[in-house]
Amino acid sequence: MAVSRNSRSWMRIRTSIVVAALLAATAWTACGGEATVATPTAQVVQRIFPSTRMYSVDDLKAVGLKVMHVYDVGGLPHAQSAIHGTFERLEFEARFYASQADAVAHGEALADEVSGPDAIVTGPDVRWEEGAAHRRLCSRAAQTPHSGCSYSARYGDYMIRGNMVLLCEGQTSELAMKACGDLLEGVP
Repeated sequence: MAVSRNSRSWMRIRTSIVVAALLAATAWTACGGEATVATPTAQVVQRIFPSTRMYSVDDLKAVGLKVMHVYDVGGLPHAQSAIHGTFERLEFEARFYASQADAVAHGEALADEVSGPDAIVTGPDVRWEEGAAHRRLCSRAAQTPHSGCSYSARYGDYMIRGNMVLLCEGQTSELAMKACGDLLEGVP
């Protein structure tokens, strides 16, 4: 079932409210109040890393990324280029913009839509079709025909660093962010 962008935005707002409430309760308890209800804390994932550095596909190739596909960015608003590649047996998609401001303003929502457990990877709600098949995984029971696929997101999360939006493979956000970090470790 596809989740609309408005629904995902609402889920993020609700998560932010829960985190704020937990922080307020923690501060109140630390100042002498009594807390009677324990609730789980939500992990906040940093996705935007401020930088004025202008990245290119050559930076990723220099640290070992093998480019598998160069995408036509005609349908990707304000993007200058985009590629799909592999590094240490994991898949990545990098989208390059004129600046970090453009990457955040025009790339963040699209990256959010195609990554994580609520990703939109099939159907009419996919806003950028180019490379859509690379962004999804087919899960099915043994001996089930291809038509029995249950599609899920290949990319567990993404990060924006400088002018680049980098989608990273991983079953969870934590694994995807580790993969992003491993790839970018050698990039200045």
